[in-house]
Amino acid sequence: MKSLKLRSSLAALLLAGQTLLAQHGHLNAGATGKNQNDQLVWANGAAFATNSGYVQDMPLSVNPANRFFGYYNSGPSLTALVATNGGSALGSFLRAEIVSVTGPAGGMFGFWEGEDFGGGSSPTFSIPTGSSGVSFRFDLSDGSLGAGLPGQDPFGHIHGRRFTTTMEGLYTVGFRVLDTSMNGAGGGPIHTASEVLFMNFSAVVPEPSTLALCGIALTAGGFTLWRKRRL
Repeated sequence: MKSLKLRSSLAALLLAGQTLLAQHGHLNAGATGKNQNDQLVWANGAAFATNSGYVQDMPLSVNPANRFFGYYNSGPSLTALVATNGGSALGSFLRAEIVSVTGPAGGMFGFWEGEDFGGGSSPTFSIPTGSSGVSFRFDLSDGSLGAGLPGQDPFGHIHGRRFTTTMEGLYTVGFRVLDTSMNGAGGGPIHTASEVLFMNFSAVVPEPSTLALCGIALTAGGFTLWRKRRL
């Protein structure tokens, strides 16, 4: 009985550790159709919206060797779906746009481009809390794959990106997706812009006891695996 309780406790601790250390998700952009002026959408946006209860945790980076050192940082990854799986029309080119940021007074919400795409040791752009009606954009479609050219797929899944904040607290960020191609009627875009999706980000320093429990759980889990291999 004691052994069963111990295994149950370790399993719960391991789950807590995985939740804290490995939260990840993909927010996918698509369209309602493939015709001129069909609207873009966040295909799975309902799962990330503020009214869904979803909150993206942003742990503080304490590793000096990490390029996000000193920042609260996290995903999710924003992607453009392939045209044949809920994506926008061939020839469209999707970009995400941040239009508003609310949060603690004096805080900054940042976007970091991946290192393979020119990202460095500071945010590509930073937006002060309290900003509204702003326009900070980054590509979703992958131009290195030919996206944006006539007849090419708008797909994009670019790795290495990150969002950051500078202060502890809850941030609410408004995201929209745009088609910035020139392959539509009159040399303009094919699609109209999506509605704004509001998402919550929580920048919190974990309690020392929580970190200790995660360390115990991960250590215990590793010991269990080692013991099984030995046996």
